[in-house]
Amino acid sequence: MIEQENLNLLTEFQEALSLLAKEKSLTILVEGILSKIMHYSLSKIGVVLFIEEDNIVDLQYSDLTNSIKNKEEIESEIKKDFLFLFKWIETNKKPLIGSADKNNIAQNMTRYLNSPNLLIIPVFFDERLFTVLILGRRDKKYKISEIKNIEQLTFLLSYAVNNIKTKELNAVLQTGMLQSQKLETIGKLASGMAHDFSNILSSIFGSLNLLKKKTAPTEDAMRLLENIENCSVRAKDLTKSLLTFGKPTVKKQESVGMNNLFEEINKVINQTFPKEINFINLVKPELYTVLGVSTEIYQALLNLCVNAKEAMDGKGELTVFADNLFIDDMNNYLYPFLNKGEYVYLSVKDTGTGITEENIRKIFNPYFSTKKKETGSGSGLGLYVTYGIIKEHNGFINVESEVGKGTKFNVYLPSYDPMKKETPKPTEKIIMIADDEIMLRDLLAELLESAGYSVIKVISGKEALKVLTEEIKIDLLIIDYNMPEMNGLECIKRLHELNLNFPVILSTGSLTLNNKYEDEIKGIHKIVYKPYEFEQMLAAIQELL
Repeated sequence: MIEQENLNLLTEFQEALSLLAKEKSLTILVEGILSKIMHYSLSKIGVVLFIEEDNIVDLQYSDLTNSIKNKEEIESEIKKDFLFLFKWIETNKKPLIGSADKNNIAQNMTRYLNSPNLLIIPVFFDERLFTVLILGRRDKKYKISEIKNIEQLTFLLSYAVNNIKTKELNAVLQTGMLQSQKLETIGKLASGMAHDFSNILSSIFGSLNLLKKKTAPTEDAMRLLENIENCSVRAKDLTKSLLTFGKPTVKKQESVGMNNLFEEINKVINQTFPKEINFINLVKPELYTVLGVSTEIYQALLNLCVNAKEAMDGKGELTVFADNLFIDDMNNYLYPFLNKGEYVYLSVKDTGTGITEENIRKIFNPYFSTKKKETGSGSGLGLYVTYGIIKEHNGFINVESEVGKGTKFNVYLPSYDPMKKETPKPTEKIIMIADDEIMLRDLLAELLESAGYSVIKVISGKEALKVLTEEIKIDLLIIDYNMPEMNGLECIKRLHELNLNFPVILSTGSLTLNNKYEDEIKGIHKIVYKPYEFEQMLAAIQELL
């Protein structure tokens, strides 16, 4: 009997290894190995939980008796139970035999999986929980003797998942490295071109200034001059972008009036696009504002319009649509890729040749272009840059197309209302601020109180020690480094000697941390350098509390 059982295990193991060698799809691989485990253990239900940072990120199951009718419902139930089971798994680090008995901690799970006998096997890698396998059957409990063999197959399953994810990560890193090298090369070329282009633009601005003085102020002439000036300003801003292309830069964001941007886009389309293209403007008034860089958003929208024009070979219909969109519980299912809230939704639609399904998958890839190479156009960076701009503005872009009927790009940008302020969440946390710069201390205290915290203010390290040793408890200490009589580090050291433990933020204008302060530094949870913005300090506090 034992020999037959070992033979069965060997057979399933060999077949599982064969799957590992030839299968690259994670879903199919898990399905195959799970099938081998269930066949060996005579289980009717099999569920694989994928764990990341102690949370279930996905699950995959096999149901031979059609007991599971609603995957979402089962997933929700498992997640609820897992919070409780996780504590048991972390403590015991061994398989759990579940049953419908009242005193069994997996009793609830046996009910909704419709299996009175369960086996829950956790698999750890480097002390980290990686996957959990749940097996179920109705006729008999899982015996200790068979669990060891099932564990071996389960470990093979987790190895397979880990192996595929590692390969995927390596591929992404390699692609990213190649892309970084390409962008660096383009950046050097673009920067050199931008310097020359700046000189040309200077001449254009000078000539434009003279033209305004010498040209009769007729309506048509002034309209054309205004258009030249607007386009030249845009070109100047884009030149600045070229000078820093491929280099990380901090760009100042501001409220962007979307209707104003569309007005400028309309002017360019009406005055520069071929008359054979019928332009339909369906931009609604009073669009939400957007937080971002207006030049970049303009560039992204213009790229989409120019792309549409070129897709139609100078003849067809171009439709630009824009409206406000509010996503809530009622319509959230229509936009699974977006969070709830307010958005500006816009689309650019053409009646061109359309895009094949194969090319749609690559449409936002750098250097990919469907334009003919012999024409000298089509760098493949237009849509790639557009995609990057939309992502930088926390937006979303997708494309719909049908060969022979045209293409439609959909863009969603989150709205921004500077007048709206989040109501601070009520809190009972007490923060002490120790700083001899009274103006800065009082200002920070006022800001923290407006965020819902209770604040105690002291002017020195000695005063902080005195207050804290008089039975006053705090949740966090913000202390300045440079104070008279006792500096911040000396105060922190004394607090530890007195076993007063709570999160500590050290604020300082200049501090070289070396071995001299090694003991004191151990008690510091965050260092915030002056001058700091309130949001920076608030983020540090929220992280520690």
